[in-house]
Amino acid sequence: MDDVIYFVSLMVFFAVSLRVLRAVHIESKFEKMKIWEIKTAYFLISLIFAHMLAEIMVKLSQLLTNNM
Repeated sequence: MDDVIYFVSLMVFFAVSLRVLRAVHIESKFEKMKIWEIKTAYFLISLIFAHMLAEIMVKLSQLLTNNM
């Protein structure tokens, strides 16, 4: 069950964090015309945020199921 919670949370939080990062416009921190590096940074940062948040969701679900 934890794997399902992790995977679903990872996908949802990845999409949300990618959308938020695009709204922040971090491309201004990179040199112009470095499209590949900018897209890679968006992907990696979003994946890291999504992983951390998905792990939190798994820990919360374990905490809630152990207390019941």
